[in-house]
Amino acid sequence: MLELLHGFDHDTVAIRASGVVTGKDYDQQLMPIIEDKLKDHASIKLWYEFDDKFEGVTVGTLWDDAKIGLFHMTDFYRVAIITDSKLVTGMANALAYMIPCPVKVFERHKASDASHWMKET
Repeated sequence: MLELLHGFDHDTVAIRASGVVTGKDYDQQLMPIIEDKLKDHASIKLWYEFDDKFEGVTVGTLWDDAKIGLFHMTDFYRVAIITDSKLVTGMANALAYMIPCPVKVFERHKASDASHWMKET
């Protein structure tokens, strides 16, 4: 499941992943907010947080994630991934080589560092 987070800058999409993330989560929550933010901004920041209850994603979600990368690759100018999972960290570090913006992984107890990094220009 994805939960939209509030209290971030107007140009930031912030979400928290918990349990199992499905394609429905992407279609009904993540994509609409990304597309809405892009109406007002040429590029946006993404805060993608994984809580301690995160279990994984469905196979279809992997495809949806790839589509975001393909269709919105140049729409992000900074991506922060907050997780304590070594698997997610490894996937995020691989992602960092594929998209043309800074991607940085932070452990959950260093979320304030991530917040400061997101505000840098």
